[in-house]
Amino acid sequence: MKFPALKKEIHALLIKRLAGVCLLTMLLVVSATCYFEYRRLEQVLIHYAAKEAALFVPLFLEQHNNHSAGEKVAATPEFYDSIAHTSFIDVRLSSPDGTVFFEKSRANAELVEQRFEGRSAHLVPGGEPTGSWLFADKRIYLKTVLPVRGLQDDDILGHLQALYRSSLEDTRAIGWRFLWSCLIGAGAVMLCGLLMYPGLIFFHNRLLRSSSDLNLANNFLLTRLGTALAKSDVGVADHSQRVLIYGIRLAERHKLSRDKIRSFVQGVLLHDIGMLDIDASLLLKQGPLDKKELSLVQDHVKNGVAQIKRYRWLKDGLNVVRYHHEKYDGSGYPAGLSHDKIPLEARIFAIVDAFDAITSQRPYRQPQELERALALLEQDSGSHFDPVLLAPFIEMAPQLHGIVSKLAGKALEKEARGVLNKYMKL
Repeated sequence: MKFPALKKEIHALLIKRLAGVCLLTMLLVVSATCYFEYRRLEQVLIHYAAKEAALFVPLFLEQHNNHSAGEKVAATPEFYDSIAHTSFIDVRLSSPDGTVFFEKSRANAELVEQRFEGRSAHLVPGGEPTGSWLFADKRIYLKTVLPVRGLQDDDILGHLQALYRSSLEDTRAIGWRFLWSCLIGAGAVMLCGLLMYPGLIFFHNRLLRSSSDLNLANNFLLTRLGTALAKSDVGVADHSQRVLIYGIRLAERHKLSRDKIRSFVQGVLLHDIGMLDIDASLLLKQGPLDKKELSLVQDHVKNGVAQIKRYRWLKDGLNVVRYHHEKYDGSGYPAGLSHDKIPLEARIFAIVDAFDAITSQRPYRQPQELERALALLEQDSGSHFDPVLLAPFIEMAPQLHGIVSKLAGKALEKEARGVLNKYMKL
């Protein structure tokens, strides 16, 4: 879990997620609409074909009344002229027993038949119409078998086996139906999203107010903890506040992202939390530590990592807590990392922490002059410190130190709070 973002960032994230959900839902709705429209297209085409099939009823009646089984029916010239204007390009009429008594095809019927590649329509029990279709040449073709009924619905005069070609008007109507169905589905989803938005914003703002209160409390506790840790470690309560100011200014100069700066802030305040398990007299001991004492002090990194990695809200500070004693040439501890393998936040911390340690009062020594402090940092450029980060810090340090060194107590706390609020306040 990362530090809370600004209100506008959270609001933008909410809009993005709502838009993403709406877009995904629209895609699902449009896909489902296209699927169901595709499935019912066959029935739509059969319906169109069945309406025109009524034209052939006179031939069925004539065959039924005046011709014996198997005898062809001769249609009148007027009849041929009327069916020439229908959408059928191939027609075969048969009696209920399957005997064909009338056939008529147009010139391109055979070519269309070949496109169906063996797909055919068959009679089914109960006289239900069947068919299969394909799209070609901006038209929809249907290969179908239709029962032709008399005056009574259960009076089947025979069957019509045909190739039906939808008119341009019908094809456009079907296309528009697809389009409008998809637009209606997508519009319904969008409308639901718009109607939900005010309610989401209402609950979002309430949650944000609660998060803001919690964030302020967390920031207060972290700041107090950082101050207490600095006092127990180096004996100077203001150390963490100055390091924060120096570090954030250097991070800004290096154009770190907001998330990286938040992680840096958290790491600065928690970097020595493992020191709480070490006796204060050892931390403030004047003179060198023996091997056992040095090992105890170095264990504070491992102890600090173990303490904070269990809490999601504190994990962003792990890079500084774990690697703040690494050195650029790989001679640091605990992992012996070097160069870019050391996280950027930890490399920034190493510079500003050392600078403040050199230039501030400690119980066991006096502060160094600014020029001397910068010279000491430059001596360790490329060994302890990242030279790419150190160069701009040395450039900005005189002006920055001139401001920060004059602040103490409430004034320093106010300055540090102002820097913190820029990145950590909701």
